[in-house]
Amino acid sequence: MTAEVLADYSVSIAPDGGFVYYLSRASARNAADMAQRLRLATGLGEKHGLSRIMFDARGASFQLGLTAQYNYAYHEAAQLGLTRSWRVAILVSAGERSYDFIETALINAGYNARLFTAYDQARAWLSSHPHA
Repeated sequence: MTAEVLADYSVSIAPDGGFVYYLSRASARNAADMAQRLRLATGLGEKHGLSRIMFDARGASFQLGLTAQYNYAYHEAAQLGLTRSWRVAILVSAGERSYDFIETALINAGYNARLFTAYDQARAWLSSHPHA
């Protein structure tokens, strides 16, 4: 398994090889930190020919303000390697609401993104369609 492990998060290829698995142990500190994390994840996907990613953010809230989230979805994500051909599953803790707006912003910006509270459901959704 290819993996990049840092103090706050790790990025690897899922055991079945079907998607990039991003595990967040703590919330991104700011937009630049979030950008670094996304670039690392998309770079790993590109290296392995993958265009599916699971952001496992259970236990970490999304700290960017609404304007920053909007800019992230409409401008920064594409610049960091997340194209609209990617499928993005965001796995959150039950009752966590801080990711609701980024999901909406990503979808409205043309990305195929969805929130989940169960790993198996997120994995099934990522695997439900042929790879782009």
